[in-house]
Amino acid sequence: MDNTDFAYELKQLKQTVAAQNELFQNLPALANPKDEMWDDQDMIQNWKVSKRLLADWRKEGIISYVQYKNKIWYPYEARMKFIAKYMVENSDDKIKINPAITN
Repeated sequence: MDNTDFAYELKQLKQTVAAQNELFQNLPALANPKDEMWDDQDMIQNWKVSKRLLADWRKEGIISYVQYKNKIWYPYEARMKFIAKYMVENSDDKIKINPAITN
């Protein structure tokens, strides 16, 4: 490897590090789920529900949402409220751990 190859590789490495640094700087904003609004497609993908079911939930007042014109969003708080309302707790006081996981 001659000096020009080394200089080029060093320049590429610096650019990569700078790009990674920028990503790390933005991580706190990306990591805060409380600021995240999901649309129908996000709900369908993450909760594995149909568009029709989401429409039924909205119509029946089961889940809160934000609507502007034809766009619908589900705020973090609305999703957490829905989960809390319909959470089915384990009847045992103890959490059951799969023994295969602990080995």
